[in-house]
Amino acid sequence: MIKLQIAGAIGAAIFAMVMSSHPAWSQQRIALIVGNSAYQNAPQLPNPARDASSIAKMFKDAGFDTVDLQVNLGSIEFKRAIRKFEAGADQADVAVLYYAGHGIEIGGTNYLVPVDARLASDRDTEDEAISLERLVSSAEGAKRLRLIILDACRDNPFATTMKRERKGANRAISAGLGRVEPTSTDTLIAYAAKAGSTAEDGSGDHSPFATAILKDLPVPGLDIRLAFGRVRDDVLKATNKRQEPFVYGSLGGGNVSVVAAPSAPQEASGDGVSGDGVRADYELVQKIGTKRGWEVFLGTHSTGFYADLAHAQIDALNKQGPNTQLAALPPQQPPPAREPSKEALEWDRVKDSTNAASLQKFINRFPDSPLALNAQRRIDALTRAAKEREEAAEKTKAAVAAAAAQKKREEDERRAAAAEAERQAKETAARKAEEARQKAPQGEREKAAVEAAAARAAADKQEQAAEAARKQADAGAAGEAACKDQQTTLDAMLAKGSEGAGLDDLKSFSRTLTCDRLRPVVVAALDRFNEEAAERTATPSNSRELVRAAQNELIRLGCFTGKPDGTLASTQTALGRYLAIEGLPTNNPTVTQDLVTELTKHTTRVCPLECKSGEILKGESCVAETKPTEAPSRKGRRQEQEEARREKPAPAKPQARQQAQARPSIVSGGHGGMIGVGF
Repeated sequence: MIKLQIAGAIGAAIFAMVMSSHPAWSQQRIALIVGNSAYQNAPQLPNPARDASSIAKMFKDAGFDTVDLQVNLGSIEFKRAIRKFEAGADQADVAVLYYAGHGIEIGGTNYLVPVDARLASDRDTEDEAISLERLVSSAEGAKRLRLIILDACRDNPFATTMKRERKGANRAISAGLGRVEPTSTDTLIAYAAKAGSTAEDGSGDHSPFATAILKDLPVPGLDIRLAFGRVRDDVLKATNKRQEPFVYGSLGGGNVSVVAAPSAPQEASGDGVSGDGVRADYELVQKIGTKRGWEVFLGTHSTGFYADLAHAQIDALNKQGPNTQLAALPPQQPPPAREPSKEALEWDRVKDSTNAASLQKFINRFPDSPLALNAQRRIDALTRAAKEREEAAEKTKAAVAAAAAQKKREEDERRAAAAEAERQAKETAARKAEEARQKAPQGEREKAAVEAAAARAAADKQEQAAEAARKQADAGAAGEAACKDQQTTLDAMLAKGSEGAGLDDLKSFSRTLTCDRLRPVVVAALDRFNEEAAERTATPSNSRELVRAAQNELIRLGCFTGKPDGTLASTQTALGRYLAIEGLPTNNPTVTQDLVTELTKHTTRVCPLECKSGEILKGESCVAETKPTEAPSRKGRRQEQEEARREKPAPAKPQARQQAQARPSIVSGGHGGMIGVGF
C-alpha cells in the first residue's frame, strides 16, 4: 500500500510536469468512473468503491477536463449518469468509462448490475440491469479515443440463483462477462478477465486489476496498448495465473497514451537496456509480431537497445513482402455467433441438481472451468443441508427418546402408586370390617357386613379404574414406539431425496402414517419432492437443448460423428446404434433427460470404431492396408506360363471389417496465440 501511495505521488508530480508542455492534450477529455459495492440484494463487494475513487484521482491527476465519480448507483441514478456522460462525449476527443462491481452474461448479452437490482429471473435483467452495449454506445461521440474499462467479471451470485424463464436459442446464465467486439473504430474494451472467466476482488485495498491500472496506465508516454499489456502481465503474476485481463477492439496508427511523454526522450540505462518495463513491452509486441505493433513500440521507446531490435523486426517484416498475411492481423470479419460451450450446456443441466454425484462429475470433467467453482459451492451447500437435516433428525430422535423415557417413568410411578393405594384401601376396608364385626351385636354386625360389601365393591371399582389406566398407558407406549419407527423410516426417505422412486415411496408412506405429530413434516416433504420432480421434468423430450446434450455425449462415446446442432433428425442413426448396443428398443428413439443422464454414466467408448474396406486398425485410427511387393521372377517366360497352368487359383478371402473400442480423442477448439491489446 505504501509503495502504491509513493508511486501515485511520483505519478502526480510527473503529470504536473508534462501536462502543460505537451500540445497533444489540448484536446477535450472526459471520464465517468462508477464503483458499486453496497449491493442490497447480493453479497457486497469491499473494493469497487475504493477502486473507483483511486481511478478517478488518477484521471484527475492526468489532466482530464471532466472526471465524474459515482459510487453505489441504483438503476435510475446509473442511467442518468450514463446519459450525462453521453452528452459530454459528443463534444470530447477522448472519452473513458470505468466500472467496478457485479456483471453478468445472459444469452450472449453482458449486463452491469446496479446496487438496487432485483434479479430473480432472466426476465428482470432488461429492466433492472444496464447492458454493456448501452455503455459502449454512450462513448461513440468521442472523436479520437473511446476506452471502456470493466472490473466486473467477479464470481457473480446471480449466475446460480436466477431462474431461466425466457425460452430461446440460448438463455444460459453465466458468471463473468462474454466476449464483445466493438463495431466502431478507435474503441478499446478492457476486461479484468478474459471472456467466460472470473476476476478476483482482492484481499487488499484494491482488486488486482485496479492495482495494475493505477501502476501502468499513468506511465508518461506509454502507449495505451502497451500499458494494458503490462497490466495483463502484472495481474497474471499477482493472481498466480488464475486471472488474465483481455482487451477487445483496435486503434489506428500513432502513439496513444493517457499521460503525454516528456519533452526530452528517455535515455537508456548504462547497460544499454531500458529497464524491465521496456523489456516487457518488447516481449508483448514480439508475441503479436505485426508491423503496426512494432511501430507502436517505437512510438513509446524511440531509442535504446530494444528500439534497435524493433527496427530490425520491422525490416524483417518488410522483406516478407506487402502481400504476406500475418497471423496477428486476420482479415476483419463479423464475429461468429457464440455457440454455447459443452461445459455451459452441461452446467445448465446440473446446476439445479440436488445430486452431489452429478455436480462432482461436472467438476471432474471440467476441473479448470470457472463453473467448477459454482459446482463445488453447490456441493458444499447440499452437504451442509444434508448435515443439518441429519443433525435435526438426531436431535428429534434424542428428544423423542427422552420424552418416551420420561413418559414411561411417569407411567411406572403412577401404576406403582395406584397399586399401593389399592392394596392399602383393601387392607383398611378389611380391617374396619373385622373390627366392626367383632364389636357390634348381631344387627350391627349385619350392618357392618353390608358396609364391608360396599367397601369391597368400591375397592373393586378402584381396581378396575387402575386397570383401565394401565391399558391406556400401554396403548400410549405402543403409539410412541410406532412414531419412533416411522420417524426412522421418514429420515431415510428424506436422506434419499426425490429422485428415482423417492417421491412414490414418500406418497405410499404418507398413506400408512399413524403418528399424528409427523404428518406436518410429511406434508412439507411431499411439497418439496413434488417441486423437485416438476423441475426435473420441465425440459420437454426431444427439445433442442436435450438433443444437443445427447449429441455431445454420443460424440464422446464414439457413436456420433456429426456437429452438435440440436436437431433430432441428424441424431437418430447414432442414437439407434447406441440403443442397439445397449439392448434397448431402437424404434422411434426419444431424447429425454433420463436418456442424457444414462449417457453420462458411461466412462469409455460404447460404439466400436469401424474401418472401411481396405483399411486396418492401427492404434485408435484406421489406415490403408499395405500388401507385400513380390520380387521380380528370374524364371524364363515359358517356365512361368507352365507353372501358372499347374497352380490353382486360391479363393478370394473376404476382408474382415476391423473394429476396435477406444475412447475418442476430443480436441478442444480455440483461438490462436494473439494477445488482445488492440493492435
